[in-house]
Amino acid sequence: MNTNEARAKIAKILRLETSSNSGEAANAASKVEELCKKYGLTKEDSRDYDPQVDEIVEFPSGKSYVQTDVAVSYLQTCVSTYFNAEILHYRKRSRGGYIKWTTIVASKGNQIQIELYLEYLIETMNKLADKAKKSGAWGTKSRSYKSNFRKAFALKVAERLQSMKKLEKRVGKSLMNQPALVVVNKESKERKAVLDFLNNKYGNLKSKKKVKHSLGYEGLKDGLEAGESVGLNKQTKSSKNDLILTGN
Repeated sequence: MNTNEARAKIAKILRLETSSNSGEAANAASKVEELCKKYGLTKEDSRDYDPQVDEIVEFPSGKSYVQTDVAVSYLQTCVSTYFNAEILHYRKRSRGGYIKWTTIVASKGNQIQIELYLEYLIETMNKLADKAKKSGAWGTKSRSYKSNFRKAFALKVAERLQSMKKLEKRVGKSLMNQPALVVVNKESKERKAVLDFLNNKYGNLKSKKKVKHSLGYEGLKDGLEAGESVGLNKQTKSSKNDLILTGN
């Protein structure tokens, strides 16, 4: 039994502690104490645990690649951070050098949010970059225009999501009826669960060194303006639900 399975079992047993049958309630309390001690958990960690929402999963983000798409990498990082997730980068040697791929570690409840939001932002970024490149405006003839546009777009979105996250921790998420305290507690809970998952599965991981990427002037202003104007309070439909992805 892993930690998440133990939490799920404790959550189920805790419901028996309120049983009118005194023997059943006592047995439940004893079992909870035993499991908490064995797995280093507390009742508070497990009381409202829902595997469908709180289970931590690792899932691929995008396809494997040889050369990093810097703009996409920026978006993967900032969206993952917004949803209290972690990015992992893998690589294996091939004939031409290295094949690389990226995965995200997040709560199961946030997985669909991250996937849909990344799909929306990457698709929007590419459409706007293509449109700007074809406009014939100043700088569009430069070979680096589109690349600079996409990087600037992603950096501005990252900046805005960071600001939104800070604001939500102060005033809450009104569209989702979540006061600030709930937002802060949820972030703390999800971050701890993600870090526990990483520690249990991988132990000590090496941090990826931050690489400074050049950003040319052509396309910079246009990309920043596009990143500033793109809607981040995005509501989108999945096959099951309407998802309010961000914002107040």
